[in-house]
Amino acid sequence: MTDARNSADPAWHERIAAFWRDADDERPEAMRDALDLLLRERNADDAEVLFERASLHDFLGEEERAIPLYRGALAAGLASPQRTQALIQLASSLRNVGDPSGAIAVLREVADDDDLAPAARAFLALALYDDGKPAAALRTALTTLAPLLPAYARSVAAYADELDSRPRVRSIVVGLLVVDGYVLAEEYQGEDGSRFLRAPGGGIEFGESASSALHREFREELGAAIDEARLLGVTENIFDGHGKRGHEIVHVFAVRSADLEALPRDARLPVLDSDTTVGWYPLHAVTGDTPPFYPPGILDLER
Repeated sequence: MTDARNSADPAWHERIAAFWRDADDERPEAMRDALDLLLRERNADDAEVLFERASLHDFLGEEERAIPLYRGALAAGLASPQRTQALIQLASSLRNVGDPSGAIAVLREVADDDDLAPAARAFLALALYDDGKPAAALRTALTTLAPLLPAYARSVAAYADELDSRPRVRSIVVGLLVVDGYVLAEEYQGEDGSRFLRAPGGGIEFGESASSALHREFREELGAAIDEARLLGVTENIFDGHGKRGHEIVHVFAVRSADLEALPRDARLPVLDSDTTVGWYPLHAVTGDTPPFYPPGILDLER
């Protein structure tokens, strides 16, 4: 939704603002007709037109229809402050249709100095919670709230930094994609500056099968479909990292994916809800401990 603002057509923006002031979700068809009349004054592929159409679908609870329009508006060069509004509303819609990882990736595009950054962080906290990261969600919410608590800002910010997930055994799923002597892996940097590799994947949600989780994680994290998946085995991984101990039960699948196999050998693909990337690594270079490949021992299952 937009407010009146200075532009080449302030009268149009004022009519748009009036439309939203009178918005009534109990009269959806009347709202569609009224907005159509306003939007006919501009080209159908205008960034603001796409944004307003997306906003109406969103307002009426039609997130699936709103999402491609938000993306279209952003691709068409939607300007600030509407751009930030579109990012927030797109992320909210993605979360509502069950894609919190996608929401996290979108919200990370909002700069810390943006006027709407606090609102973006609120939605980020919600997405992190839905993505199974409650400690990160609470940390984000408290860090955003802290500046509004002058007498306690320092204490709240410090306590937020100390928040961590409670120790628990996690059930996760990873996919081994091996093609012509290369394996697809996500690269991380360790606490000591060294690098290590990890098979793509993520947590299994309550009530979700390992196979379903695998397909979901590849779709949410890499934007890729899995064409074939074969269970290789289940392993256990107990490790220390970032000052804490981790414990995982790992379901390991051999996978095929035309989407990912098309990735050039020297290219990197960003992980959508992280600042890491995936790429190809020669098997002969990762069979030892330099760089280490996690979870340990899973490459042996593929042989």
